Amino acid sequence: MSTPTDAPSPDGDDAPPAGGASPTAVTAPVAVPNVAGGPGVPDVPGDDEAAERGRLDVALSVVRKIAEYAADHTAGTVRTQRRLAGLDLGESGASARVSGYGEQVDLRLEVPLAYPARITDSAAAVRDHVRDRVQSLTPYRVRSLDIGVSALTDPSIRAAASSGRTPTSRTE
Repeated sequence: MSTPTDAPSPDGDDAPPAGGASPTAVTAPVAVPNVAGGPGVPDVPGDDEAAERGRLDVALSVVRKIAEYAADHTAGTVRTQRRLAGLDLGESGASARVSGYGEQVDLRLEVPLAYPARITDSAAAVRDHVRDRVQSLTPYRVRSLDIGVSALTDPSIRAAASSGRTPTSRTE
């Protein structure tokens, strides 16, 4: 009898990935909810049995994307214009670096913040929101979370520039 971890993939490719597992992938066991009455699934609930049936691997690149998304959607953060030699290259938001071992990760965020605002309050809001999202969506615990401010941007000036109206003075 095969277990869910021994079952062939849906596309029929049973071979492991070339070169083995990704060097950045960190594996942590995750309890899979027990679905009563399913084929091959016992009706006895329990986290121990669920953890024995399989595991969920969440790559650190996924944790990085979750952290960046959470930081970008926190009050007090903004997106900044990317320019090179006068050419508009689009917008950028928060960027993250993730490292970890076992079930713990360390995060380093570079975040553009709205100005004027209290930087400490904005950074605390980002830290709390990112930690909550990463820990609720992944099997990892955030061991450390460092925040660097990559830019301070006045959203009202940016809104005026995007509407085609340029302010005549800094106090406008």
